Amino acid sequence: MKNAVGILALLCVLLLAACGDNEDNGGALEGSPSPSPEAASVAFASPADGATVGSPVAIEMEAQGFTLEPASEGVNENAGHLHVMIDTACVPEGQVIPADEAHVHYGMAQTEAELALEPGEHELCLQAADGAHVALPITSTISITVE
Repeated sequence: MKNAVGILALLCVLLLAACGDNEDNGGALEGSPSPSPEAASVAFASPADGATVGSPVAIEMEAQGFTLEPASEGVNENAGHLHVMIDTACVPEGQVIPADEAHVHYGMAQTEAELALEPGEHELCLQAADGAHVALPITSTISITVE
């Protein structure tokens, strides 16, 4: 019996050591995509924050430290596609980004698009997501005025 308890204790120690605390990958589970917010960024190359534009609004998006790929490519580390949220907040990390008029998906890895917006002030959030449309903490927000 003493031997069995010792073996069980040894197995528990080995199991805990194998699991680790995942500090090396930001606490993400092994094999899950985990782009580092410090290393990756997205931005609107155009229009500039505070710009006054006509409709449709031509947008140019860019990503740094993050590979743009079509959504059909699956979930790959440091890769995914972009979304624009119109007059709504960025989606919390880990939640699936809905597909509706306020959440526009660029699932073919597009970096240019046009948005038909009504005249007035608008807030646009650019957000990266993985191949399964799960929101990543990589965002950029601008405000524009449409004439």
